[in-house]
Amino acid sequence: MKLNQIVDNVKSTFRQAAVLVKSAITGTYTTIQELADYVLHHSETQRMNRTLLGISYSFYHLEKEGIHYYLEMRDSHILQLDVHTADQKIVSYRSYRDQDQLHTKRIWR
Repeated sequence: MKLNQIVDNVKSTFRQAAVLVKSAITGTYTTIQELADYVLHHSETQRMNRTLLGISYSFYHLEKEGIHYYLEMRDSHILQLDVHTADQKIVSYRSYRDQDQLHTKRIWR
């Protein structure tokens, strides 16, 4: 891959991320899966893997422009996703409670 292609890919990723975050804050429709994909594929996301009782889990943390993201996964299954600012909760997803809303487009404010 050439340097120009890499730069274009990075620019595209940041544009997509900005749109996704703006959507979440301003009340535009998005899904839990889309937010999780943003966190998973962001270059600044910090990942920690742990095995508890023989089951592997992944924990992701991202802080971008004052917005904090926390994602817990088991394999490709989203267990928990939280998105918040210092003074506002934007998203609080728990698979045990909200499984039916994983792919539902919702307004997040």
